Amino acid sequence: MGPERNGIWNEPDAASRMDLAHATMLWEAPVGGGYAGPAVSGDFVYVASRHAAPTSDTNKGLPGDESLRCFRVSNGSPAWEQRWPATYTIDYPSGPRATPTVHDGRVYFLGAEGRFVCCSAESGKILWQHELRTSPGCAPPIWGFASHPLIFENLVIIVAGGDGSTCMAYDRITGAEKWRALSSKQAGYCPPTLITAHGKPTLIVWHGEAINALNPATGTTLWSQPRETRYGVSMANPVAHGNHLLISAFWWGSRMLSLPAEGEPSILWETQRESDTRTEHLNALMCTPILAGDHLYGVCSYGQLRCLDWKTGARRWETFAATTEKETRWGNAFLTRLGSNSSGFLIANERGELIHAALTPDRYREIARRQLIEPNSPDVRERKVVWSHPAYAGNCIFWRNDATLRCWRILKPSE
Repeated sequence: MGPERNGIWNEPDAASRMDLAHATMLWEAPVGGGYAGPAVSGDFVYVASRHAAPTSDTNKGLPGDESLRCFRVSNGSPAWEQRWPATYTIDYPSGPRATPTVHDGRVYFLGAEGRFVCCSAESGKILWQHELRTSPGCAPPIWGFASHPLIFENLVIIVAGGDGSTCMAYDRITGAEKWRALSSKQAGYCPPTLITAHGKPTLIVWHGEAINALNPATGTTLWSQPRETRYGVSMANPVAHGNHLLISAFWWGSRMLSLPAEGEPSILWETQRESDTRTEHLNALMCTPILAGDHLYGVCSYGQLRCLDWKTGARRWETFAATTEKETRWGNAFLTRLGSNSSGFLIANERGELIHAALTPDRYREIARRQLIEPNSPDVRERKVVWSHPAYAGNCIFWRNDATLRCWRILKPSE
């Protein structure tokens, strides 16, 4: 979701330069399976994949490898690759879930079975690594480790799991453990989220049993609000605006918190009825909602793209046109705003279509649509899907499925 993790693509004049009708695929490169989106930094794009070994014996898990690969942005040629054994014991075993985090010449990657690796961004040399499974009580969640690492000052922070180690921080250079915090039976799938509340950096960790605020430098708990989610499915990033914080879950809906300078937060509004089918506000799953002005745009439990009033939670409109065209369980698309002052959005849906649309409090208006990649994930019995978030950089989109990474030029050259 970009360097600020806010889903805004700040390429100059992106909305006016968007030209899906004349979009051109510049290159494609073979990759393995995975839900982890690509990450672009400078001249390189980084992708994590799964390479399954052929076997008929699945009693002890699915053997195979995970890889972290680097390609050149200019032509898709491979720059380096790191690969390690990874026997999958998780459901939906296509591949890694967490997008690599690139910062200051290093790539940080968390594999689906708990290998946490730091590599040189230029050469791929492994600088340090940890196996989270060796931490007491830190077994992979049902659907694998999925929370991409967060950089804060000299730390890299991850969601791990277990007793006293649900959130862990390491020195980003040496890999030495600096602090660990929180306990949970279900660590969930939501990445650690850094916000600013009352002028202070605050780390939000939403695991399967509670919403927590920590001091990111020390791991000290500032407050904790119990809110259990079924199967530990905490997933979409919390969204902050001013001193307010929105949490949205697949089964119980949404909760808007008012964050005080000290003490426990209060609830401004929340969904009263827990149901994934009879939804009032927004029951988000994979798509993190995007804030634009005083309104929120996100995808609900059955594929409804919705607009909500941030202050009250009132629904302004909904449509299936950008996602699955009809009510579909887990129907999904990923939203990206074209600049911080624009109504223009890109919507990358699970069918491999990229949509340029204008989202306003009054309506959804489609401007253009183009098929860029084939949905081919084998894990969803009901349909083939693309469930990886694309990356946007320069004039291009970088998007992967379970076989290929593609680079498409989607913007006209800047004048």
